[in-house]
Amino acid sequence: MTRSQHGLAAAPWVFLGVFFVAPVVMTLAIFSDITVLQETITNSFFIKIAWFSLWQAMLSVVVTLLIGLPATWALSRVSFPGSQILRGILSAPFVMPAVVVASGVLAVLPADNNTGLIPILWAHAMFNISVVLRIVGPRWELLDQRLEHAAATLGAHPMHTFRHIVWPHIKNSTMNAALLIFIYCFTSFGVIVIVGGFQRRTMEAEIFTQAIRLGDTSTATALAVTQIAMIGLVFTIVRTRSGREISAQHIQRRPPLSSTTHNRWIVWGAIASAVAVVGLPLVATLWRSIYSRSTQSFTVSGWESLLDARLPGMAYSATEVLTNSAMFALLAALVCVPLSLAAVVSNNRFLFFVSSLPVVVSAATLGIGLIITFDVDPIAWRSQWWLLPVVHAVIAFPLTTRTLHPAYTAIPTSLRHSATVLGASPLRTFFHIEIPIMKSALWRATGLSAAVSLGEFGATSFLSRSGTTTMPIAISQLMGTVGQAPQQAAFALSATFIIVTIGVMSRA
Repeated sequence: MTRSQHGLAAAPWVFLGVFFVAPVVMTLAIFSDITVLQETITNSFFIKIAWFSLWQAMLSVVVTLLIGLPATWALSRVSFPGSQILRGILSAPFVMPAVVVASGVLAVLPADNNTGLIPILWAHAMFNISVVLRIVGPRWELLDQRLEHAAATLGAHPMHTFRHIVWPHIKNSTMNAALLIFIYCFTSFGVIVIVGGFQRRTMEAEIFTQAIRLGDTSTATALAVTQIAMIGLVFTIVRTRSGREISAQHIQRRPPLSSTTHNRWIVWGAIASAVAVVGLPLVATLWRSIYSRSTQSFTVSGWESLLDARLPGMAYSATEVLTNSAMFALLAALVCVPLSLAAVVSNNRFLFFVSSLPVVVSAATLGIGLIITFDVDPIAWRSQWWLLPVVHAVIAFPLTTRTLHPAYTAIPTSLRHSATVLGASPLRTFFHIEIPIMKSALWRATGLSAAVSLGEFGATSFLSRSGTTTMPIAISQLMGTVGQAPQQAAFALSATFIIVTIGVMSRA
């Protein structure tokens, strides 16, 4: 590393060290009691919660892949009018708050059967289909179609072609997507709170219950350590089973759907199933924002409450909630993107590894650490409003760095050498050559970090105070309040988020 790269690495190191590493280490150092840990991992109640967290996450991965892979194949291998809009619809839930996704599933299912395993699996699949589309799709799109055509000409069965040609090419990306989906579902919090019911709780939800509602931080920390260990074990197993990357890449135009004959109904069937899983809850949320189940009639009371001085049963207004969410999202992006860019340019592999840890360490675990670490002078910041967007930036950091890294490494080295030969300083080369080339990736990273901030629920639940309520927190509180007015207001807030998100993602 050059001296300038060392300097660039300093800012992300300080940021992650103060707001991520220190809180997590502090939690483990203070509350990691071996006796409590032994009691926790041998307690039958907690064992049941850990077992449910594990098998529901694995089942969620299977369901998501069964729905997501066929749709990814269809959108990656053929082109047709409206495919970009369909991509936007399928991608939209990933950048929505988990409570919005969960409330959409609630809106579809009947009132007497809208909690339990089926709603959890539906919400998880709806939320994570975008992961399959975004990770596996680009790899599948580059698979040379001439290999498949040659296999078909030689009489190979489609399943034989998939097993020996397609699967080796997409195996690693599929396993990476599956691992990410598993982590998201294993640490699921917002979805479980809304549709899990009283009998279904993940370790993440139990960490929140123990730390905030019961005040038992030692047990919460023991659960957090157990959760990290289980995720680490699954991560190790998946990585060791990942084989060598098979390269059969070929830049090509996707053939139009009209040019295919026997596969046309398969394409539409694959897309229709994914759109139904994702689209039904979104449409149902819009419907429920203007229709009340309790009175069996149309109503705009939910939308009217968004203009009132106070939301039903709450001490804050919709304007305050929307303003907080927008401001926090903007600040999170302003913090996260420059620091992610500095981390990428520094080319520090260990920093790149540390930056991925917020994905493995749950938001609830991070929330406990932040409460503990920033509760004493001179860093008693836990009640400061600005801590929320900073924490959102920490959680978005792994995603933004991995958005910017491919764009930065794709810049031809010859451009930098030419600029140096012509007398340009490294700083001038960076701002006049590298930044313009990375412009598209920078905008994507900005939008992604803002979306993560808008939808963050886990850590925000620990840190939210009066005057800092965000949309996910408000929707969750409204959903948990008895009465028609709070429920209608919750669906109106969710509908607002859906309309904006689909509009943006359809153009992404």
